[in-house]
This record gives sequence, structure tokens and C-alpha cells, in this order.
Amino acid sequence: MRSNIFTEGSRPSLEEVLHTRENRVRFQETLAVKYSPDTIISFKLNIPGPVKNNEAIGKIFSVGKADITDSLKYRGWEITYEKIMDLKTGPELFLVTRGSLVEVKKAMIILEDDMPLGRLFDLDVFMAEGKEVRTISREALGFPERRCLICDESAKVCGRSRTHEVSEMHEKIMEIMEKEKRLK
Repeated sequence: MRSNIFTEGSRPSLEEVLHTRENRVRFQETLAVKYSPDTIISFKLNIPGPVKNNEAIGKIFSVGKADITDSLKYRGWEITYEKIMDLKTGPELFLVTRGSLVEVKKAMIILEDDMPLGRLFDLDVFMAEGKEVRTISREALGFPERRCLICDESAKVCGRSRTHEVSEMHEKIMEIMEKEKRLK
């Protein structure tokens, strides 16, 4: 078995993870209202286990950021704001673009589903309608729910029931990483 690259790095506490989540939601709401009617993209990684940030995770994040910005540029959607946060809880990216909510969401779903590392991407897309933040689900657009990295069942079901060991998920992620030439 190869060495696990997810044993070294920042290990935030549950309190830190929850605090970061609260801050992310507030920041997203602020961006949505400030840049309304533009569309906001929030990007982070789904990395199982206690280590949430290290060099390998940073490389995955950089490839994801490149995929996202390339996708937006390819479609002619200008990026009007960008912010990267390199946090103990993992790197995060926030983008504002002029693409419509539905079309941007579709483009991000394609990245999650079709790119080699896309299964690790957590891409949220939303916009403000008045003072309310509006988002749209994959299912509302006719796309299937996210699939488990290991068994292809519902990712939510496997995650909630902790069907797979963290070591098994890390092994699968490292297998995916080995195939991704841009990580070399």
C-alpha cells in the first residue's frame, strides 16, 4: 500500500470547522447581496478525515480552481470578483460571474461529474433575490444526485451512515490523483 498523503497537515477541531462554515455562509450572503444580480460560486474540497489542508490538498484545489475559471472563460462569463482563502479547514474560493444562476450551476455540475478530480469538488452556486439568497439543486435541473466515491451509491447516504472507512476513501483519492497529470 502506498503512503497516505492525508496523514500530515492541518487538523481543525469540530468547533473550527463549524465556525468556518458559519463564516462561509455569512460571506456568501454578503457577496450575493453586494453583487446582485450576478452569480456567486463557492468552491471547496470534500476531503474525508481529520486532515483538511496540506500540500497535496492545495494542489487538488489549484487544479479545481483552474478547471472552474477555464469553464467560465470558455463560456464567455467574465469573473468580476475573486477571493481565495487558505484556511486550516481547507482552501476556499469565491467567484462572482455574470453567467445566469442556472447556466453556471449546470457548468459546475459538469465539472463535478466529468473532471477526474471533480468528485472531490464541492461547488455551490447562488445569487441574491432581494435580501434572500437563492440556490438551485442538481436534481431541480434534472441531474442525478452526487454519487459516492467508492461504491457509486448516493454520496449523502454513504456519508451519513459512514459506510466506508476514511482509509478506503483516501486510497481512492490517491488513485484518482495518480491519474491526474496536472498534479505531477
